Amino acid sequence: MVRSILPLALVFGLAGFTAAEDKKPDPPKPTPEGTPLEITITGKAKYALDTGKLSAEEYKKQVEDATKPKGRVPFPAAPTVDLAIEIKNTSDKPVKVWFKGDPVVITLDLKGKGAVNADRLGPMTLEFRIPEAVEIAAGKTHSIPVKSLVSGIRGITHYSYWTELGDYELVATVQTGMNPAPKGAKEGMDGFGMVKVVSPAFKVTVEEKK
Repeated sequence: MVRSILPLALVFGLAGFTAAEDKKPDPPKPTPEGTPLEITITGKAKYALDTGKLSAEEYKKQVEDATKPKGRVPFPAAPTVDLAIEIKNTSDKPVKVWFKGDPVVITLDLKGKGAVNADRLGPMTLEFRIPEAVEIAAGKTHSIPVKSLVSGIRGITHYSYWTELGDYELVATVQTGMNPAPKGAKEGMDGFGMVKVVSPAFKVTVEEKK
């Protein structure tokens, strides 16, 4: 009798373990909590390591030298990508969301063995770029294209690089305004409340250039 029960228990236990492993993690919580927005990164997930005319070792050194504090080497061009940030309205009513302008800051952070992220602060024009809003219907999304791994304020202050072959994860953080303002949101302009939404990690594979 014992011999017939043990295999069944083992089978059910393994099935439960597999189901738990396959379950997708919950998306990161927005700020303030309860904000009815979610963001995801979509698009091409495989890229070639483009080092220009440098060897892989030379390219990695150039990136590291440029991005270290008080680095004197110019920042290399960041990798080009074919991605989009999808902003989803998870509520049952339409909402308005800023998608461009100075109050909107989209930051990309790359994670992985060869990942380098660095801020590059430089001169900017002093005019205030007024935010523009798009209305997103209940359950629908608005797409913002991403063509390179340069992000941050005005899309020019934060650089991300992959410096070697392998697997990486890319996470996007969007600071923007929403109307109606969620409870607890810092007051913005024209009835908008300031919110921050973080994406789940998007997996990227960097391969040898052919």
